[in-house]
Amino acid sequence: MQRGQREFWRVGNVSADTILDLQVLYDGTPQTLSLVSLDGVPVGSQDGTHPGGLIPITDLLLPPAGRMEFILTGPSSAVRSAQFATQAINTGPDGDNDTARTLATIVGGATGDGTGSVPGMSGPQGQPLFPDLATVPVNRQRQLYFSENADQTQFYITVDGQTPTVFSPDNPPAVVTTQGSVEDWIVENRALENHEFHIHQIHFLVLSQDNFQINGSQPVAAIQNQFLDTVQIPYWDGNPAHPFPRVRLRMDFRGRISGDFVYHCHILGHEDLGMMAVIRVLPAQ
Repeated sequence: MQRGQREFWRVGNVSADTILDLQVLYDGTPQTLSLVSLDGVPVGSQDGTHPGGLIPITDLLLPPAGRMEFILTGPSSAVRSAQFATQAINTGPDGDNDTARTLATIVGGATGDGTGSVPGMSGPQGQPLFPDLATVPVNRQRQLYFSENADQTQFYITVDGQTPTVFSPDNPPAVVTTQGSVEDWIVENRALENHEFHIHQIHFLVLSQDNFQINGSQPVAAIQNQFLDTVQIPYWDGNPAHPFPRVRLRMDFRGRISGDFVYHCHILGHEDLGMMAVIRVLPAQ
């Protein structure tokens, strides 16, 4: 990087199962990153009054399939060590070993090796499709949960009241809704390892992250009230007296999307062993 100059970074977690907690360290000190967007949507753009803003962060948890964009200032000549790194993630008793490690070394120079200029706007700024999602009337609430059968190495995502079922393309839709609807989904994690909720075709609004402190995880402030299509739900600690960690999401089906598509855990080993289901969006009358 050019010393002291600002760069725009776009980062995607395209690993199969590794959860990242990303930060930039200069001589061991976390640097402030100006968060621009999450999962392709500018942060702070939900109310439709402006195209977005910047959120200052020093780290961000990025699940598999998650994307982030941020602005970073390059190291000065006084910085001896600059690293792009991930912190360790406690993924639960049955989870993976996601250790702290350096992903890349940053070198400050007189010039940078990236694109030397920022392109101008190619047209008018886009506006959010549904700026009223936080306040619009809700048609229905659903509750879903992640669970596992460890003895048979089977993974499930289930609508509460239905029978946990390993995914098959021949399964009927687990959720049926109608184009034009707005729904609130509560997604719980009843397993002893982290899971990642991802849905195709639409984004959702993150309303809350509940009971995360039970297992020591903290809600991620940067994703609150933002549009995402992938969100992490930390593991349940197994204590029957403790509630399950869960997220509350507002799902918007008022767009042009109709037909069948899927939602699943984006840890691919879990998805491939059954943790996926079909939603059917019927066309509006």
